[in-house]
Order: sequence, then C-alpha cells, then structure tokens
Amino acid sequence: MVTHEGAEGGSIPAGGYAYLAHAIKQARKDKPNSIVLGAGDMIGATPIGSALLKDEPVFEALNQLDLTATSLGNHEFDIGSQALLEKIKGKCDSNGCNYPNFRGAQFEYLGANVIDKKTGKNWIKPYIIKQVGDVKVGIIGAVTVDTTHLVAGDGVKGLSFEDEATAINRFVPEIKAQGVAAIIVLIHEGANYRGAANDPSYQCEGLRGPMVDMMPKLDPAVTMVISGHTHQAYTCKIGGRLLVQARSYGAYFTETTLSIDKTQNRVVNAKAVNHLIDQEKLAADADAQKLVDQVLELTKSVQARPIAQLNAPLNRQYLPKTWDSMLGNVAVDGQLKFARTQGAADIAMMNSGSIRNDLPSGKRPLPLTITYGDLFAVQPFGNSITRMKMTGAQIVKVLQQQWTGRALNDPKKLYVSEGFSYQWKASPNEEERISNVRLNGKALVADQSYIVIVNSFLADGGDGFTLFKSGIDRQDIGRDIDALEFYVKNYSKELIKEYAPRVTRAE
Repeated sequence: MVTHEGAEGGSIPAGGYAYLAHAIKQARKDKPNSIVLGAGDMIGATPIGSALLKDEPVFEALNQLDLTATSLGNHEFDIGSQALLEKIKGKCDSNGCNYPNFRGAQFEYLGANVIDKKTGKNWIKPYIIKQVGDVKVGIIGAVTVDTTHLVAGDGVKGLSFEDEATAINRFVPEIKAQGVAAIIVLIHEGANYRGAANDPSYQCEGLRGPMVDMMPKLDPAVTMVISGHTHQAYTCKIGGRLLVQARSYGAYFTETTLSIDKTQNRVVNAKAVNHLIDQEKLAADADAQKLVDQVLELTKSVQARPIAQLNAPLNRQYLPKTWDSMLGNVAVDGQLKFARTQGAADIAMMNSGSIRNDLPSGKRPLPLTITYGDLFAVQPFGNSITRMKMTGAQIVKVLQQQWTGRALNDPKKLYVSEGFSYQWKASPNEEERISNVRLNGKALVADQSYIVIVNSFLADGGDGFTLFKSGIDRQDIGRDIDALEFYVKNYSKELIKEYAPRVTRAE
C-alpha cells in the first residue's frame, strides 16, 4: 500500500491487493473481451509477508487476478534465474513449499530480449498469441537492458539482455503473420513524468526517459506499450501510440480500451485511463482478502517481533543541502558498526535504492515500537554485506560513478558512513565532480588501502558501480537486515539526532 496525495493536499490510503482485485473485477464486469496484463517486478523486494513465504503468495494473487501475461522485471531475477524458472513451474526446493497449495504461475512470463548465452536463444518465451473474443492479439514482453546492472551477479549468470526495441521488432513479422489485430508490448522500462496520472490530451508535456526514446524505434505494427520500472503513473501517446504506466505497489491500474474494426482486423482507436485504488471508496475483494489474511497469519509471529522503541520516525527524505537522509545515515552507520563487531572497517557505502520505506512507514502514536516487520519494509532485498579492501583512488572513482548514465544534476546517490565526507559539483569534467574526500578529518590517500563495507548488490557492480568489483580480500559478513536490526536494537537512543553533513555541494 502507498499513501497517495489527493488534489486537496490530503493523504489517501491507496493500493492493497484486496482493493486492487475488487477494482479490476468491477472494471471487467460485463466485458468478456478483456484481459489482465502486467509489466514485471511482480516478485522481489515484496512486503515481508510475501517475502518470508518466498513470494509464493504473489503467484497465487496473480492467478486470482486472472493475469494473462507479464513481462519479466529486474526484481524477478533477485532469486536467481534457475530458481525463478522453478517458481514459475510451481516447483519447490527440498524443504518444500512455503505457501499452502502453491501452483506456480498460471500465466505467462515473457522476455523477448533475454538471451541464454550458452545457446544464443531466448531464455524464456518472447511472446504469446491470445484469442480475445473474435480477434487475436499478439503480446510481446521485454525487460530493461540495464537488468545486468540492477541484479546481483549470480542472479543473471549465463544471461544477456539485448536492446529492447531490437528484440521486440524481431518478432513482429511472425506475430503479424498469425493474423493478429493488435500487438501489445509489455516492458519493464519506463519514463519519468511530473504530471497528473491521466492526461486527456495524451500529450504528457515534460515526459522524458528511456521509453520516450524507445517508442519511435518500435515497429509501426506495435499498437501500444504497457510500461513499468520507473514507478510513475501516466497515459500518453507518442507518435499516435499509447504508452501507459500504473505507478507502483498497486496504487493504480490502467484500463485500456482498443476499438477494433473486424472487417479490417486492425485497431481504429485506443484510449486509456489510470484508476486510483482508493481504499476509502472501494471494498476489499473477499477472496483476495482471504489470501492476505492467510499470509498475515502464517507470518505474524516473525513480523510482530519487537526490536526497539523510537521517540520519532526515521525518514528517507534528504536533509537540507546534502545527499544524506536520517534513515540513510542510520542504515549505513549500522552496517559499519555491525562490521566492526567482526573485525576492522573504515567506510561503509550504500545505494539509496536499497531503502524502500521510512521507519516506520505510516503514522503511529509515540513512542514508536519498531518491529522486525518494520525493519524488513526498509530493507527487503535480502542482500548480504561484503567486507573488502580498496585504495583511496578506487574509492574516489566509485564516487565519480554516481553520474554513470545520469544527468549532471541527477546522479545516483550513495549514502556514506559517519566520519566519511566529500563535496561534489555538477561538472562536465568527471575529475572535477568529487573533491575534499576525507575520513575522520584526514584527506583520503590515493595509494592507501581502506576496508570498505557495502551490500552484495554494490559489491557485484550493481547500479553501474562497477569499480566495487575491484575490491580485494572480500568476505561475506552477514545480511543487511541483520545489521539494521543490530543497530536499531542496540543504539536506539542515539539515532534521533542532528547529523553533521557528509555529502555536500561545493560552492
């Protein structure tokens, strides 16, 4: 569930599987020629109830929704490609299934651009042909080409990710040859947009990002694109073709209507609207709520385990004039403290995307009792923590990689531990972007070795931070959730304070 800011400035509880299921069922009522489609990231980094049950409840939820197909997303690979295939087939490991009567996916996962390096062939089905009423519809799936950088190394071992448009276009001729009236692309890639969730003109002024660049490259026979990945809500047209996204966490669903001239077997009109899943206006679907309640019952003892009390919440929002956030500081400091219980450690760094929620999420009366479920909502990825040695020069190069693939004023931001600081500026010259790098008040020495602590995602070069892969003497010292629990439990009275700036912009 997410909190949606309403037009009057108030907060609306939005999303939630049971409410989403009700809304979709109501939208499909008396519409026999309708199908449900998705754009990836159906599993991975899920709420604790699902994660503790290895995301098996998600598959059952999607089966309940009568999902026809979804593209792969980068988070599908968090469990590893082979484990993903087993989950899709409904197979469990030697310890058995985690959710009662687990059936796997009764829908199709599609990935036209996911290639098995060994065979050079598609690793999973690239497309399907779906009979919808009197017409056939081609549905192609693809996942962001950046998946290699977004998943820990072993998760995509043996796979490569082809340019999305190239892969999609390759299958269009054989899909057309099967007499389809429409071709729908499901893709886990998106655009960035600051406008409203619905634009009646479909112009979406200010829309930018990978999908804006990709749309003109797609074969003209592609009818529309259902996108994901960027957690935005938009209904747009580019070159006359629909491009839609329904934000994230079930806060919206997109209802698209394709009008087909059966005599010409082609789409003559396409429109779309994003529907907010407003819990104050919708009922919960009974079958879906039963699934939710069952998951909560199976995991409640773990979720409810108390960790500590806080006198104020810890938020992800950036502190004034810095890239630091209070929760980011706590999480990265926790990893440094945790590492020091097992040996020496100088610096900890963490990608901002590894923190998914405030601590706690939502409003509660003070004092705040923090549970294991609250901690898991902050760091749900199951990353391990890696200790390694890097030189001062390598560390500076890593900091410069915050701009890899990003605009000068919009770098990827790393949280850094207490005692480590630097300044940055948006210079076109890479060597000028990072300056005044200091550890405990002393300048970092280029050829000196430092002990660095990062999560396994970064250690494997995730998010484009490839220089972390050059670290030596690597050791796995535990899990990120364990470090967070250790720190919050043992240092709870020291967390709520005014933090000295660590990352600041050079004047």
